[in-house]
Amino acid sequence: MEQIRETAGVTLRAILRYVRARGGDTAVARTLELAGEHETPEVYDDPRRWWSYETKINVFSAAATVLSDETIGLQVGQSILSYTVNTPLRLGLLLLGGPAQLIRLIATASAKFNAAADMSTLSTGRGRATVRYRLRGGYRPSHYDCDYTRGLLTQLPVLFGRPPATVAHEVCQVKGADACVYTVRWRQRRPFWRRSTEPDDTADVLAGRMELLQRTVAELVAAQQPERALAVVAERAGYAVNAQAFLLVARTGPEQPRQVHGYGLAEAEIEVLTAAPPTSFAGTLVADIASPNRYYGYLVAYCEDFFDTERRMLDAYANLAAVALDALSALETAAERQRTAEHLLTLARQLTTARTADEVAAVTATAVRPVTGADSATILLHRNGRLHMVANAGADDGNVRKARQLTVSRQDTALFDRCLTYSGEARVYDRETDDPCIVGLLDAFGRDMLIIVDIALPEHPYGILVAAYDHRQGATRSREVVDRMTGVADQAATALRTCELLEQTWRLAHVDALTGLANRRAFMTALDAAVSAGEGAVLFIDLDGFKALNDSLGHNAGDELLSAVAGRLTACVRTGDLVARLGGDEFVVLTHGAPGADGVPRLAARVEDAFRSPVALLDGSHVEARASVGATRFRAGEESRAVLHRADIAMYEAKQALGLRP
Repeated sequence: MEQIRETAGVTLRAILRYVRARGGDTAVARTLELAGEHETPEVYDDPRRWWSYETKINVFSAAATVLSDETIGLQVGQSILSYTVNTPLRLGLLLLGGPAQLIRLIATASAKFNAAADMSTLSTGRGRATVRYRLRGGYRPSHYDCDYTRGLLTQLPVLFGRPPATVAHEVCQVKGADACVYTVRWRQRRPFWRRSTEPDDTADVLAGRMELLQRTVAELVAAQQPERALAVVAERAGYAVNAQAFLLVARTGPEQPRQVHGYGLAEAEIEVLTAAPPTSFAGTLVADIASPNRYYGYLVAYCEDFFDTERRMLDAYANLAAVALDALSALETAAERQRTAEHLLTLARQLTTARTADEVAAVTATAVRPVTGADSATILLHRNGRLHMVANAGADDGNVRKARQLTVSRQDTALFDRCLTYSGEARVYDRETDDPCIVGLLDAFGRDMLIIVDIALPEHPYGILVAAYDHRQGATRSREVVDRMTGVADQAATALRTCELLEQTWRLAHVDALTGLANRRAFMTALDAAVSAGEGAVLFIDLDGFKALNDSLGHNAGDELLSAVAGRLTACVRTGDLVARLGGDEFVVLTHGAPGADGVPRLAARVEDAFRSPVALLDGSHVEARASVGATRFRAGEESRAVLHRADIAMYEAKQALGLRP
């Protein structure tokens, strides 16, 4: 590994805390300065961080100078339990049962403090053991290191509530020996030698461990975000397991970015170690972050060896992380469903007020974005044999202008026919599609991905709903989006059908079925509004001799003539004027505003001119059509029926002037 991991942070922490206790913050600052260290004192107080062997020796030497105490290595080793041993390591050591068992596992225990040396047990006996300590090649022996090791060994029985051990150190690497040899002697436990009032170290440490877990659970409950929960687990597990380096790699969801947390590793190392899940082997401990529902990732700790308790603790934190992520995922899913339901409810309410297809499209496009998380949403409806963009939400003005110019026909893409058949199947497209029409849509919207669902009811295809994204969505996310879009599209289709029915009902009530003109009811409503608003004029038109023509040629020919007359009248009036069929062969024209002295006669003349040329029928014959026209002006406030009556009288007077029978 690229990082220097030779001396555990607990050692540097113990040295500086000892210096602070003896000389205060000034002594700590002076010690770091003499040692050539430039980090703040707080950095050296992190027990998780590892340092080089050289740093340890330099800090010991500087501390000895500042405190004028060459025995500082021994002093720090003897005070280790007060200054450095954190709860997880202390519990792991306590669970070994006693000094003899701990010495038998001295290699594992030593690895928690020092990776620059090997420690092994040469012999053990009742209350006695011989331990070998050897610096690895490339490290310079120092009496500070020897004294520190000797001090640590004196504390082995203290850890179990017994008096300190005595340690003899006669064979030493500093003096040229191949390795240091320590002879450790401690008092054996005697029945009832320990008073019941003395504190139970194991119970205290277990209580501390339980408190740490409780705090972790509390923080996970308060995390709210999965990313924060992973950061909490990484932080807590790093303290719970003594390791040279630690790494957490997990994804909070199937298509979410990978979260990486750790310490003691360089960026290059993290890149290599996260390329694939590692497996447990000597020096590496791995715990899967997984629940019965999902695999999230893994926790991995790196050290030369681990206690069994540390393996179980890593598993515990991994399980805790999985449970927290499951819970947060469930909460987020519930919250997202609640938000979706609220958006759909709002859409349903807004659709009840929409009266036209364009209004339905605008409301739907606006609602789709928050429901699907789309960057833009578009509605294309079938009109005149093509799909036309009717509404968009989220696109910038430039893209909207380009998109409005786009139409989709049967010749452009197979998508068109699929929309007409209403297969109910959503379509997902990205830049890899070979459909030029879809590429054109992607370009028009300025996006990289489209999800399209039909807006249709059985036998009633209305168009398509398009959600556009700047980036590709994963398969799981796309399925979620399709489900939500389908719900929105179904509501839109129902609203469009309602608009159709309302329009049909309105047409039945206000439109003449034969000619497509306004009927008597629609005309009287318009005339009421006109006489309330201001001045205008009404022309009353009656076909001359229509009954005889209808009787001689038949009703079909009569209907053709009436339809042709409607078209000619519509063509000769101004925009904004209303042409209506009152019934039979009677038509009226409503014009708004003051027409001037000759305005009404000119309009009447245009109407009369419209009947000068024969009307061609479908059978190829031609029919001469003539009409009598009567006109009247009105002022604001008049009664509409009186106005229509005057126009009717004027028409009859015109007919009588021509010698025609009314």
